[in-house]
Formats: sequence, C-alpha cells, structure tokens
Amino acid sequence: MTMAFGGPHSYTGKNMRDAHGAMVARGLNDIHFDAIAENLELTLNELGVAPALIDQVIATVETTRSDVLCR
Repeated sequence: MTMAFGGPHSYTGKNMRDAHGAMVARGLNDIHFDAIAENLELTLNELGVAPALIDQVIATVETTRSDVLCR
C-alpha cells in the first residue's frame, strides 16, 4: 500500500499478481477485495479522517483491484 500511495519504492518482493495468484486460484475475488476496502474505510472513519481524504484513499486502493485479482 505504501507504493500505491506514492511512498518509497524500495519493496523487492513479489509483484501484486504473483503475491495474490495462489489466493485468486483458491477463490479470492471482488467480494473479498470489497470487504477489505470497506474495513479500511470504516477504520479511517473511526479515526476521524476527513471524508474527502477517505474518498481519495479508497480511490487509490481501487487502482490495485485488477492486479490483486490477477486480471
């Protein structure tokens, strides 16, 4: 997530597709992705983050959907 939000690009592990491929093969899908995004949104709300900023965060997370779900 650090890289998705423009942070340091020092990660040297697997890319998103390789990291999630086995989970996709076992059924990881949009329902699961949506649940994670929803939990993130609820947590940010609970922490008092401004709604406009939460919208930006969720939009950024959404840009990773295709790679996480190996599409």
